Amino acid sequence: MKIDSHLLDTLCELARLQLEGSEKADLLKDLQRIVDFVEKINELPLENVEPLLFVGEPSGFLRPDVPGSPEPSPLIFQNAPKSDGIYIRVPKFGVKGE
Repeated sequence: MKIDSHLLDTLCELARLQLEGSEKADLLKDLQRIVDFVEKINELPLENVEPLLFVGEPSGFLRPDVPGSPEPSPLIFQNAPKSDGIYIRVPKFGVKGE
């Protein structure tokens, strides 16, 4: 696929880009390099290759996805002026005129 200035103008209009002079020429070269790279990949025989979910082995801890109420961390209440162990107590406030 050849990227020409007409296609680039259309893409710039869709992306709301206003490019002039060397910016436009640089973008034209970059887009052509990207398209050439993808076309090169399409030449590879990939018929029996399974898609990957991860490039490498997944790492880290994955917890089971089960609903439940989270336990509050005791660190939350360290800076709270008042708490009952579950909630942080704050003074009542309201809108003026109520």
